[in-house]
Amino acid sequence: MTAIFDGRAVDSASQRDLAALHRAYAGLREAFDRDGGLPLAVRRETLRALRAAIKRDAEAYAAAISSDFGVRSRHETLLAEIAVILDAIDYSAARMGRWAAPSRPSLGWRFWPAHGRILKQPRGVAGVIAPGNYPLHLALLPAIAALAAGCRVLVKPSELTPQTAELMQNSLAAAIDPTILSVVLGDAAVSSAMTHLPLDVLLFTGSERVGHLVMGAAAQNLTPVILELGGKSPVIIDRGADLAQAAEAIISGKLMNAGQTCVAPDYLLVPREIRDRIVEKLQTAARKLYPDARDYTSIASDNARRRFQALEAGLDVVPLFGTPVAAPHYRPALVLSPPLDSAIMQEEIFGPLLPVLVYDTLDEAIGFVRARPKPLVLYWFGKNPDSRDYALAKTASGSAVINDTVLQVAIQSLPFGGVGRSGMGRYHGKAGFDAFTHERPVLYQARFSPTVFLRPPFGKITDVILKFLTR
Repeated sequence: MTAIFDGRAVDSASQRDLAALHRAYAGLREAFDRDGGLPLAVRRETLRALRAAIKRDAEAYAAAISSDFGVRSRHETLLAEIAVILDAIDYSAARMGRWAAPSRPSLGWRFWPAHGRILKQPRGVAGVIAPGNYPLHLALLPAIAALAAGCRVLVKPSELTPQTAELMQNSLAAAIDPTILSVVLGDAAVSSAMTHLPLDVLLFTGSERVGHLVMGAAAQNLTPVILELGGKSPVIIDRGADLAQAAEAIISGKLMNAGQTCVAPDYLLVPREIRDRIVEKLQTAARKLYPDARDYTSIASDNARRRFQALEAGLDVVPLFGTPVAAPHYRPALVLSPPLDSAIMQEEIFGPLLPVLVYDTLDEAIGFVRARPKPLVLYWFGKNPDSRDYALAKTASGSAVINDTVLQVAIQSLPFGGVGRSGMGRYHGKAGFDAFTHERPVLYQARFSPTVFLRPPFGKITDVILKFLTR
């Protein structure tokens, strides 16, 4: 049996998933409308339960993710997903009481003796739509931020990693009250339906194209959105940089998860005269870090592998590994000076191909970055602080990293988010708490206030006060 959703035929399984989505949302909404946001004690209890469940099932998640991907290193999953999630829970749990405390702003002498407070209240029912490249990390880090803020949370994992999504749903349903945190499964129709729900805030991680659709759907209910959209993050290598150090950091960041990382380096800008040396250093680093394919993640999708083939077709390609790799892996490579109008320079690569472009002056490299949409990250390698600071001042990006790559994502005290077409809004740590919190200002007026003399009918006292206020 089929039904129609958003102009598409929806089969019986999808209908069941859509029904489950609406039941989960209704349960969360009813609980919030009845009981409000989560008290601090419940937030702590929920985060402790989440931590215990993730730690208990860490190896099961590593196996499920590897199965969903085809091949993924257990160590990569434990580092990039499990360890980061546990750290995020610990960081927020230790600080959220302080973050949630009301603040008392200064109103200025003109309003004495009134005073004000800013209450930190949860936005309400929060939605999280996660992608499949880091299926646990990108589903649960936003959920941790929302729970710390006292929201009730609806999580939709990616349908591209079905075993991981099912494990997440079963594990968390056994550990956490579903009126606090609920995980729903399903295909793109479920994700689309979720964007049309009257959520109080929605965080989406994915492509810019889908981000447009999410924002348009959420606008129907005036739902605030946080969009993490990626883009083409450049690496500028300055003259005088330690090339061996730079190469190892670039390869480590680029080939983590086989390049299927929103903050992966997307292209290099290198001084013309040392390009060949940099290419050699990158090859050396790749063969050192990956002496075989054991720790190298595969590409689960046949369509993605065909896309990479099309991106590199007809271009000057230099393999990074010394030995070939077989499907489902995709051979990582450098692409030397591709045409600027080629697809590889127009699209986010999201895979193990890395264009290498040359520049003659630093201003030329900076101008190249400035002429394109603001990236999620700018990476800089060099020793000259003046050149570094000049590049930071002249460019814009969601974040910037000096002499390393990707590590910023694991640091909870650094806000994570894009700017312009690479996204809007931020989360991680306190930035995440703030993203899911409504700061509600309250003005407390004293029994007697001189402001009564500023009400009509106006007279001489008003004139005296106005003369003083506008002096």
